[in-house]
Amino acid sequence: MKKLIVAAMLALASFGANAQFFDFGANLHRFEVGLNLGQAGYSTGYAHFGIGASILACGFYIDFLHADPQHKYDNRVIDVFWPDTEACCINAGYQIPITSWLRIMPLAGYAQTNEGYTDGGTLYWNSGDSDASLYHKYRVTPGSHIHYFNYGGGISIQPCKWISINAVYTKYAVYGGIAVAFNSF
Repeated sequence: MKKLIVAAMLALASFGANAQFFDFGANLHRFEVGLNLGQAGYSTGYAHFGIGASILACGFYIDFLHADPQHKYDNRVIDVFWPDTEACCINAGYQIPITSWLRIMPLAGYAQTNEGYTDGGTLYWNSGDSDASLYHKYRVTPGSHIHYFNYGGGISIQPCKWISINAVYTKYAVYGGIAVAFNSF
């Protein structure tokens, strides 16, 4: 068994030398900012759609995904308290370049879910500089925060020098994203 492992490691090292596998020098000049969409709170009872962002600088990757309560932006005013949930996660890792267009990312991070309720009887107005929105207040039930150690991996495919497409699968989130490489312009 040891001979098989040593042979496999030598084969990987020779492939890396000949085909420029694991060319970590290529990471030094990469800077990307992206948008993520997917499911936060995956594999819990609180999973639903979320939106987030990602940043890649010199191979170091960090992302964030947040799923708001499902009834928070409901435009109905009903005298009811909807049971609702919220989920978020933040992950960090390093991109390992397999080829010039393919990278893998081992990730570790933090995930959190909350139970609560959304007050459907009141509607609030949020006026910003450029847009306004209506929303219901969401209140977290005390003691319902559940914290998780999140771990998993991702893959990044770069079909052209300006765009990267990412897919991430972790214990408590599944999402994908698209990123723009600002140093390629």
